[in-house]
Amino acid sequence: MNNKIILGIHDGHNCGASISIGPKIIASVSEERLTRKKNDVGFPEKAILEVLKISGVTSSQLSYVAYASLFMHSKNHLQDIYEWYNVGESDQKRDNNISNDYKKQIFKVRRDERIESVKRLLGIEEQKIRFVEHHVAHLAAAYYLSPFKKKPILGITCDGAGDGLSATVNICDNNKIKRICEISRHSSIGKIYSRVTYLMGLRPWQDEYKVMGLAPYADKTKVTEQSKKLFNLLNIDHDEIAFKLQTGLSTNYCYEYLKKSFENVRFDVIAGAVQYFTEQMLVKWIKNCINRTKIRDVVCGGGVFMNVKSNMLLGEISSVNSIFFMPTSSDESISMGACLYLYYSENNINNNGESAIENLYLGAEFDKKCEENELKNNNVTEFSEVIETNNTNKYILEILKNDGIIGLCRGKMEWGARALGNRSIITDPSNFNKINILNSQIKSRDFWMPFAPAIIDDDTKYIFDNKKKICTRFMASAFKIKEEQKSIFSSASHPKDGTIRPQTVSEKSNKNFYDLLKKYKKSSGRSGVLNTSFNLHGEPIVYSPKDAINVFKRSGLKSLALNNFILKKK
Repeated sequence: MNNKIILGIHDGHNCGASISIGPKIIASVSEERLTRKKNDVGFPEKAILEVLKISGVTSSQLSYVAYASLFMHSKNHLQDIYEWYNVGESDQKRDNNISNDYKKQIFKVRRDERIESVKRLLGIEEQKIRFVEHHVAHLAAAYYLSPFKKKPILGITCDGAGDGLSATVNICDNNKIKRICEISRHSSIGKIYSRVTYLMGLRPWQDEYKVMGLAPYADKTKVTEQSKKLFNLLNIDHDEIAFKLQTGLSTNYCYEYLKKSFENVRFDVIAGAVQYFTEQMLVKWIKNCINRTKIRDVVCGGGVFMNVKSNMLLGEISSVNSIFFMPTSSDESISMGACLYLYYSENNINNNGESAIENLYLGAEFDKKCEENELKNNNVTEFSEVIETNNTNKYILEILKNDGIIGLCRGKMEWGARALGNRSIITDPSNFNKINILNSQIKSRDFWMPFAPAIIDDDTKYIFDNKKKICTRFMASAFKIKEEQKSIFSSASHPKDGTIRPQTVSEKSNKNFYDLLKKYKKSSGRSGVLNTSFNLHGEPIVYSPKDAINVFKRSGLKSLALNNFILKKK
């Protein structure tokens, strides 16, 4: 096996870095976890140094550095999103006059800046630096990390835009990726969704999940009627595999159209309309792609597939045999994809599943000395009881049995947008009042947003149907909860439409968390817990004991579990 060591870099929105050794992702960290700036942008210097440290790799050992995306905007441009997001038709006409020579010049300037950034940080030779196209990186992450083995796969990407494209259709076979359709950034489902997010007074590229959570509350008749305004902007023919603009207006410049179209329309109906539009477009698109290629096994990458409600409907398509959604499929995944694409494209290796992911615990783990230092630095004993133990599960179980809520900061940090038991806040899933407590005292989430469950893998068949065995380890898709389970998971499911976004936990994926869930089931009869990310609203998930103690002090959270200590506020 060729064990080349590759550093993958994403230097755009929610930037980060990954390290692969051979076909395996060894470490991956988003810059936000280290800078404590939500969805941080730009060159991820701290994340690069962190993944090198975690993997025990020096810069001199790197075979390649792979930038994800051929072009990436500057940090200042990405930070000034509100300066250019509300553009309209007149702006489109102006920008159409920008010459190709100017675009090439900007491309070269940014490429040279990106090369210099990594050379300056790592002292690496320029000939080792590579660039991987944005949507290739999205697909490479989804394809190579999927559980699928030696068979043709339909590879789908869909996001706002990257390297001039918003979506692609591909045939993946024997580690080779063949693109059969590409869709311009001007015909983007993702851009429509993010601009509706902005229109609703929420933060684009961050709060789209809030729009999705709000959508089920809207009147369905009004939703269908209002969604016509979106289908009049972008649609797909009955047998085509590319989205089609219905007018000359690019989705890149559609904000003024949306603002005018949805003026005086109720906020929940707007959310419902864009969610319905997205679901219908994606379902029709995937059906058409399967009809065209005759391939029924699908992998999906790109930020649009963060929409777990759409993913649920895609999994229910009768012509879909199996489907895999890249966990946290938005742009933070493309540093992984850049690593894997470079590895497989330079080596003639059959895809036997050797890259497939069992877990996403790709960040750092902190030792007892680090925890002791942070307890001392924060004078924790002044406001909290501190219990030293080598069996934190015992105390966590006791807190859960007493109807408590506890934050967990144990083991390696999980990569991605979803907490998977190592940087989580957990509690009883059957007590609906927990939603108000979590929102008012700890999370400060919007009142309509549902929480999610972590469930023992062996028990999922009793809780929701998953006949196609869609991967449920990473909270990447929603499922309809069975009627008899609604009361048991009342605080960890969507109260309006009865769906859940589950993390299923096996002994292999996370033994410590699995053991806790098994013991909790034995004492309570419930097969899971409410599991939400350990952070305050608008902040990144905690990374270190320092971060965990900081949130513990500033919130209404009464209990905290580290690797070696239990903290209980006095």
